[in-house]
Amino acid sequence: MKAVFLFIIFSFVNLNLCGCTSLSNIDSSVDMTPGLISVSENLPTTEVVNAVKSAVVGITATLSDGYSVGSGVAIAPDGYILTNHHVVEGSTSLRVYLANNSDAKANTLWSDSALDLAIIKTSVNLPYLDTCPSSELKVGEDVIAIGTPLTLQFKHTVTKGIISALNRSLEISNLGGTTTLMQNLIQHDASINPGNSGGPLINSAGKVVGINTLKASDAEGIAFAIPIEVASAITDRFVQNVNYKVPSLGVFAYDVELAKFSNKTTKNNGIYVEDVKDNSCFKNAGIQKGDIVLELNNIQINSMIDFRKILYSLNDGDEISLKILRDEQTLILRTIVQCK
Repeated sequence: MKAVFLFIIFSFVNLNLCGCTSLSNIDSSVDMTPGLISVSENLPTTEVVNAVKSAVVGITATLSDGYSVGSGVAIAPDGYILTNHHVVEGSTSLRVYLANNSDAKANTLWSDSALDLAIIKTSVNLPYLDTCPSSELKVGEDVIAIGTPLTLQFKHTVTKGIISALNRSLEISNLGGTTTLMQNLIQHDASINPGNSGGPLINSAGKVVGINTLKASDAEGIAFAIPIEVASAITDRFVQNVNYKVPSLGVFAYDVELAKFSNKTTKNNGIYVEDVKDNSCFKNAGIQKGDIVLELNNIQINSMIDFRKILYSLNDGDEISLKILRDEQTLILRTIVQCK
């Protein structure tokens, strides 16, 4: 039986947005001083939560037929917030709800359906959190999820669990019959519900390790988060230049471990190219289905995370070199970066 996975967004249709919640007056006891939040080691969970909660926001996205509720987290100064693509998709306006019960407008800077990630920005200079890459995580370590399940009245709900597994890959069925392959996910058992989408998964040091995105619909305690290093690589570029244009992948590829599982290769490193878009820079370079990309700009590629981190460091018009394996032959191909 095929497992079913649900994106954890909560949508309200044909309801009055102004009547959805009854937030109280601004809570002056919450420290909203802008800057990086630093958490001491070995603090109890209560103190970690108290330290990091000011960087977490609830989100409402106004849609053509109602609105939806999601979550987000600031990981850079000047109001840059990470959330999920499916939280902001199709929205005509966004509003963020802060830990001190104030709220502010926000706008979408970038969104990617394949990654299910989005960067939004508000004019409020929020406190923000440091990040921890998935390479430093261990199965069994404690994690905390903070988000807005069901309704804004439940914003900043905290649940706790452990990391259950790393580098999970899931094929998700979308509306309209298409599928999305999500890779390198963090599996955990912290309870998350509709509305937790886009909220942070945080370790015991108060650092963001992932962005919560979906859960198994027919099981308990099986939830997934996108590793933070994919999102933080893009966020860094937008902080440097708010008008940054993200390089287009131009390929559908996945880790060779998945390709080995499908008997498409016996190799142990690189990414396997399943498809190449017409008129993309990778098509122009001569990349073909079945190629294995071993290096990008002389840097070894072991996963799609590696590939995206390097790609997002590039600018429109940059020349890149690709070392690939094709039919046991190693080739060096060159192309020019194209941005969206």
